[in-house]
Amino acid sequence: MLEIEKVKKGIQQLSESEAKALLLITYEKLDTAINGSGDDEFIQQTARDLYDFYLKISKSEELKK
Repeated sequence: MLEIEKVKKGIQQLSESEAKALLLITYEKLDTAINGSGDDEFIQQTARDLYDFYLKISKSEELKK
């Protein structure tokens, strides 16, 4: 199964409150990267962090830790 399909399946298994929390975390990270005093390296690291965070969704037990 493709990684994107695993993430999609993990997202579908989230409860409403978990999904809302995930959206809030995503927004906070993006807001800090865009409006904060971070440089390009910080913005790239934020993108990598968010990517890794979503990959963890494909392994639901890791997300809840």
